[in-house]
Amino acid sequence: MSHPNILDSSYAMLVVIDVQDSLLKAIHQADRVIANTVKLIEAAKVFDIPVLVTVQYPEKLGGCTELVATALKDVQVFPKTAFSCLGCKEFAQHIAATGRRQVILCGIEAHVCVNQTAHDLLLRGLRVHVARDAVSSRTAENYEVGIGKMRDSGCVITSTETAIFEMTGDASRAEFKRILPIVK
Repeated sequence: MSHPNILDSSYAMLVVIDVQDSLLKAIHQADRVIANTVKLIEAAKVFDIPVLVTVQYPEKLGGCTELVATALKDVQVFPKTAFSCLGCKEFAQHIAATGRRQVILCGIEAHVCVNQTAHDLLLRGLRVHVARDAVSSRTAENYEVGIGKMRDSGCVITSTETAIFEMTGDASRAEFKRILPIVK
């Protein structure tokens, strides 16, 4: 394993938080969040990284937005009502069962569900990487508050492309050619 602030595909997992149409309608730069979330999902497939997905109160707010749902295909989705994903017992069990020590977070909202999930993951001793360009909030101010709180608490603030290239590690890897169309 390399430095803990550098993602390693052998130790990483991806968590996609509440990327739902009913929430996205009000999200600052929602298209950016969707596009980068899909890139992270596609990269996770290349590296065979576990992907865990949540939806907030699906009975009222619905499921994942279509582009994300299509990229996910057969991935289990965990319904929740707690803001932290770890408030869902089954989700928490799945996180532990992966045995992975690094978590890449994407989704919404940066200052609510992403923030509270990040802090709960840190409490469990996991290294949390937040893809800054794959999270947002309803307002730019709340987005910045969420990013700041997570950084101040010890999360690694990264970008989608940085995360993907860190997991690639070396252009000689077989996966490199499969990664290029994702980042372009």
